[in-house]
Amino acid sequence: MRHEAVDRRGFLRNTSSLAAAGASSLWFGGLSDMLGLAGRLGTPRHEVLRAASRPFNMLAFGDSIMWGQGLTHDLKFATLVKNWVETKLPGRGVTFQNFAHSGAQIMRDDAQDAAPGWEGEVPAKFPSIHRQLHRARDTIITGQGNPAEIDLVLLNGGINDIGVTSILSPWASSGSVSDLTRDSITSRMNYLLPVATGLFPNAKFIVPGYFPIITDDSSVPEITLLLAALFGPGAIATPLIRQQLVANCSAFYAESDAGLRNAVAAQNGRTPNRCVYADPGFSAVHGYGASQRYLFNIGETDPMVNARKAYCAAAGLAFDPTCLSASMGHPNVNGAVKYANAMIGKLGVFVTEWQALRKLFACVDPKPVVGSPGNYTVWVEDYETRRPVAASISVGSRTIGANTGFTHTFGCGPAETERLDGVRGRPGRTITVPGACDQILITAPGYVQISLPY
Repeated sequence: MRHEAVDRRGFLRNTSSLAAAGASSLWFGGLSDMLGLAGRLGTPRHEVLRAASRPFNMLAFGDSIMWGQGLTHDLKFATLVKNWVETKLPGRGVTFQNFAHSGAQIMRDDAQDAAPGWEGEVPAKFPSIHRQLHRARDTIITGQGNPAEIDLVLLNGGINDIGVTSILSPWASSGSVSDLTRDSITSRMNYLLPVATGLFPNAKFIVPGYFPIITDDSSVPEITLLLAALFGPGAIATPLIRQQLVANCSAFYAESDAGLRNAVAAQNGRTPNRCVYADPGFSAVHGYGASQRYLFNIGETDPMVNARKAYCAAAGLAFDPTCLSASMGHPNVNGAVKYANAMIGKLGVFVTEWQALRKLFACVDPKPVVGSPGNYTVWVEDYETRRPVAASISVGSRTIGANTGFTHTFGCGPAETERLDGVRGRPGRTITVPGACDQILITAPGYVQISLPY
């Protein structure tokens, strides 16, 4: 199974306003007037396009921490956050897709980013987090969805731009680790956040931080096993080496925490009230091999160990210990809960805004026909009261009032081709992506937007 988590059509089924069962509904002409809109507003009973307001849409991007290395889907902290959002928006429906994967770095490489990648448990630097963002946006647009309808994005990254072995190297100094962290996390997240907020212009963002990996409470035998896995059997955690590793990990955590906080603050200066930072809050006893560890030890039987063996084999890494033991040092079940609780505590500031939005119901009469001029009316009602709403209708570059007739020729852009390079010697392929069509975007103060493809 490749990491390209869902295909372009599949992602649309998961995230667009067309497909969230119980939260969004779409009917094409010839069906009964289920909500009575056409009859009540006097529209003719011929082929029309009807839709209710969309669900709440979430995406996640990042590295193995965001992916939830070693954990099944239900145990990952991103899933726990999604479940919490559902409890705060009863009846709305929440869609979620996690584009993160193990090993991902922030910075792009166009040649390597063109490949689809492997399943998320298999460590690989590419697709980069930058590419993850663009793939998600492209997939939404290809399916005639709207990136502006993404409500919440979970985003992390940076540790793989440094390299974990650079942090855990017994030969590194804490000063060099601080410098690497500043260069790789602070600067690159300052680059990534403006890109991400621009691609999903209405989304709120939460950026979770990292943690000190080895602490004063970490077990010396466990540290030795970790070093042997990373650097070979000759690596031994002497008291002096243990002290150095604790200093390195402390420097990494302090610098990454400060850098991510500053990146979020800088982005809020550009786009106010869009981003929050969440420190997971691991203490010394929660570190690797510590007394109340929140991280998987090397060789531990994590929930994904058997599945990961198959994924590693499919990637040609059947005997690679780094792939087979990829969960080492990542949050375990308790660590994921700690992460989720930290993020939920920060997301509370957005809940009132999310809960305040009401749902719309709309009818486009007649159903648009691409390439033919026609006279159209977009009728809009409050979903609960069925009373007309003075909404604003955006069609292409035009803005029209709801419940008012207008003339328009709907069009679609030309189809595009995209070349995907082969991975590990496999042949590449070329795919055809349909051109984007005019959107019908319905907006009213205090309501969830509707974006109608056709």
